[in-house]
Amino acid sequence: MPFILDDCGGYDVDLNRFFRTCPTMGVRSSNSLRAYARDLLVWMRFLCERRGSKPIWQADREDVAAYHAARRRSAPVHRISAASWNRAVAALEKFYGWAIEEELIAASPFGSSTTWRRVRGGRLTPVRTVRAREAGARRGDLRFVGLDHFFAFRDVGLRGRQLDGCEDAAWSGRHGERNALFAELLVTTGLRLEEAASLLIVELPVADRIRSAPRSIPFRLPASIAKGGRSREIRLPARLLHRLADFVAIERANALTNFRDVNSGSIVVGDGPTRGTIGLADSTGQVRSVRLDVLSPTERRRLVTSSGEPMILWLNEAGRPMTSPAWAAVFRRASTRCRTLGIDLDVTPHALRHTFAVHMLSMLIREQIGAVLADGPPDEPGSAAYRRMIGDPLQKLQRLLGHASIASTYIYLDSLEESRALVEAAAERWGAAVNASTKDVS
Repeated sequence: MPFILDDCGGYDVDLNRFFRTCPTMGVRSSNSLRAYARDLLVWMRFLCERRGSKPIWQADREDVAAYHAARRRSAPVHRISAASWNRAVAALEKFYGWAIEEELIAASPFGSSTTWRRVRGGRLTPVRTVRAREAGARRGDLRFVGLDHFFAFRDVGLRGRQLDGCEDAAWSGRHGERNALFAELLVTTGLRLEEAASLLIVELPVADRIRSAPRSIPFRLPASIAKGGRSREIRLPARLLHRLADFVAIERANALTNFRDVNSGSIVVGDGPTRGTIGLADSTGQVRSVRLDVLSPTERRRLVTSSGEPMILWLNEAGRPMTSPAWAAVFRRASTRCRTLGIDLDVTPHALRHTFAVHMLSMLIREQIGAVLADGPPDEPGSAAYRRMIGDPLQKLQRLLGHASIASTYIYLDSLEESRALVEAAAERWGAAVNASTKDVS
């Protein structure tokens, strides 16, 4: 849980109480909390250095205008993107909205307007818009890689191989197979970094189920580690699960031999944990059954068995849990190695989530087109067949990615090669039609 101190080391109780309230307002991820804290800190520094040390509680719309000028109209090297500006405004507006409810301020300096939008059934619903946001901002960061680039990143960057696929004797990195396996988990499931890093070893499908699976196994991602607390079902490829079993039996087991002591912050689990529950001691020392799907990522990293072994799936060489910042550092080093060897790549864990989404949507649409054409082609864009052809793949992808709104999933349509080809073909046909009409007139 982040907290903010002023220049003199003072602790504003009301300001920091906001962070403790965030989980009740839908902000549960530790990454989101850190981002909110950074946005508030930058805003407070601006008010202090450029607006006469004005307290955050006394900011007004003129301060917001000056802040926008400093962040969006300054020199290019200091200017942030419209998307980054909107993300910061969203965090600050949530803070001021909470402050209004707590009667700490009378009104938000960012202001807002309300418009009415017609929804399904013809009913009108109010939509609140923050005036400080920029309407033309890009909707999301859609950095993704093609499969050929992913394989290069996996083999050259993470595994430390040469460009021809041979072993590189000069590579001094470690845990290449573990890192490559983690990257494959992200790119084949669309999991977020913290979701994949928070999996427990007891949650993996049992060996008998893996052997009997033809291609993939459904897995229910716990709500406590999913963004927004929304549980969802993903598909774990059987091939990947076989490799995970080998990793647990060999590399993870070797890492456990280096794990020496249980620190004071560990949560010791009673004997006999099942796939769905574990035994934890309460304040009286009595062991009670606790469901795994209520444990947060932080609590999961603290779980150890009665013999002192961590229960988290991914471990570092010291036998301790791999954190999200540690995984991000692994990806940065791998990207740097790729660029050093002439492969222009900058791959992040979230870019692999986008990679999964773009390629999965492409395959879902192709499968759906085949199913629709088997029933006959769609007559027009508004027909049921057309809606089935376009809507179903997006809804399937929305469920796989765990998006709260399908509007968040639409951004992947713009990245499909099929979409570009359709636009180019339509532009050519339109140009030909206009040209033919011109000839007819002349």
